[in-house]
Amino acid sequence: MIRNAFTTDTDSSMLIDRYVPEYDVTAIRHAVVDADPETTYEAMLTADLLDTGPIVRTLGRLRNAPMAALRWIRGTSGAPPPERMRFADVPETDEWTLLAEAPGEEFVFGAVGKFWRPAIEWRRVDPEAFAAFDEAGYGKLAIGLSVRPYGEGRTLLSYEARTATTDDRARRNFRRYWRGIGPFAGYLLSRALERIAADAEARASEESTHSSTEEGNRGRMNGTGRRVVATAALLLAGAYHVAIRPWHRRWGTIEDEARAPLPGDDLLPDATDQVTHAIEIDAPAEAIWPWLVQIGQGRGGFYSYDWLERAVGADIHNVDRIIPELQDLEEGDVVRLAPEDYPVSAPESAPEVARLDPERALVLRPPGDPPAWTWAFVLEPTDADTTRLLARTRSNPRRSSIARAIDSLFWEPAHFVMERKMLHGIKRRAERAERTAASSTI
Repeated sequence: MIRNAFTTDTDSSMLIDRYVPEYDVTAIRHAVVDADPETTYEAMLTADLLDTGPIVRTLGRLRNAPMAALRWIRGTSGAPPPERMRFADVPETDEWTLLAEAPGEEFVFGAVGKFWRPAIEWRRVDPEAFAAFDEAGYGKLAIGLSVRPYGEGRTLLSYEARTATTDDRARRNFRRYWRGIGPFAGYLLSRALERIAADAEARASEESTHSSTEEGNRGRMNGTGRRVVATAALLLAGAYHVAIRPWHRRWGTIEDEARAPLPGDDLLPDATDQVTHAIEIDAPAEAIWPWLVQIGQGRGGFYSYDWLERAVGADIHNVDRIIPELQDLEEGDVVRLAPEDYPVSAPESAPEVARLDPERALVLRPPGDPPAWTWAFVLEPTDADTTRLLARTRSNPRRSSIARAIDSLFWEPAHFVMERKMLHGIKRRAERAERTAASSTI
């Protein structure tokens, strides 16, 4: 049985109070376990938290996606993912520190870092200095686990996570981060306690033949369930690959637009991957062009989900007006995709204008010859008042089959979602400006 709480009132006798007595956010979970405290405490430290289902593993991959993207861009490989994750292994990690332990009762560990950044900037702090650490720009996270008797043969298992920031800016960054990550964190906490409780109860029942039989039956049922889930996942993956993926890779295009040559294709003639999106705008090309010219981080934004881009530290802010001082774009100018101090910044995050054909085409490419990719925006007038806007990305990825699968299942859909919103954002702004201009002449 899982009990939830988000509160500021906790038992003052807990060890965690020594290290984070005051905090910005706390998340508390309780579970009643049908096992004695000693068995529950052992299970608490040794339960494999990776064995909590595909959703938890997927959330972990999503949180690590920015660093995976950087390694993908640079063509490097990071450390292999851990085979297991246990609270008992915390002292062996570089990020986390064991703060205190009352064997058989409580276990407290913590970390200091900039948790809101896509690639967390960790700061190693010894247990003795943890409580007093106040260097600006950081957050302190302490996690306390405890067991207490809860009737005969039962235990109250508790989990509490407290986060304290060291200054106002860090507090604002963390609050934005927590608004997005908080619901997922709550889910992970609940799944972790369920895993611990299941392990503890399984250990407590091993002495009984009847319980052992039940455990075997549950194992067979779990095996059947896993096969059903695996089959469903394969069917979904097949449907995605056959129907959904081809659709979103050429979203909005008509006739032969997805295959027709466009300006910038020649910059990467041996491209093996090409994605083309399109939208029709009720405005002439000269009315759309100013919105394209001012795209970029620190400029007009990308007219997509800027709140999502800011959540991962990209500092994108979309504008709803044409800014005259951003209209003098030239070939060779840099159009940044993220700030210079972005944690996973790379040369590819600062592409240059490779082609600039006013009111016709804007093509970006990162440094390198040949470039890793090209990103082209092309205006195709259909009549005096209507224009097709096409966005095309081309690349020549030389990836393993696993990396290609990750690209097709994660990065391609993410690119589609953001670029579709971008095209709609340009359409809305250009058409609104045209209506305003038309009404002002009446």
